[in-house]
Amino acid sequence: MPVAGAVVVPMSREYEDSIVDRLERLPSVTVEGVGEKGIAIVLEAETAERLKEISEEINQWEEVIEFELVYLNWEDM
Repeated sequence: MPVAGAVVVPMSREYEDSIVDRLERLPSVTVEGVGEKGIAIVLEAETAERLKEISEEINQWEEVIEFELVYLNWEDM
């Protein structure tokens, strides 16, 4: 199962809580923390393509200025 770590950067601090709420509603996303650089998340999905789709969806949110992929791992079964 592919796993990715990423940082979601909000347009401003005022959007952090609403973005965290939206992220927590996504079944493949776990919010790990919020810091000065953004919101740290872990994504898990059945395929790397699905991870890409989730990442693109988050990146298109109006309140998000940047989606930074930090780590990607997958193992062939």
